Amino acid sequence: MRLAINISLPNILTLISQMSLNEIEQVKNKIVEKELYFKTFKKDKLEDVMSDFQKEDYSDDFLKDLENGLKKSSAYNEN
Repeated sequence: MRLAINISLPNILTLISQMSLNEIEQVKNKIVEKELYFKTFKKDKLEDVMSDFQKEDYSDDFLKDLENGLKKSSAYNEN
């Protein structure tokens, strides 16, 4: 059984502040073990993304706007 709840960042920080150092260490180890920390964004090639949208019969104007927007986006503009 899985339970999902939304907890705000301030509530998480309050809970952590009430934990012992040992408990905090256990949480840290689980974060590392489950690789919950930030991972590098692995983007698809722009051509592949555009190909996927073209297969869905979007209009040429939409596809052109999408491609121009993606080319200007931070995800596709990083060095």
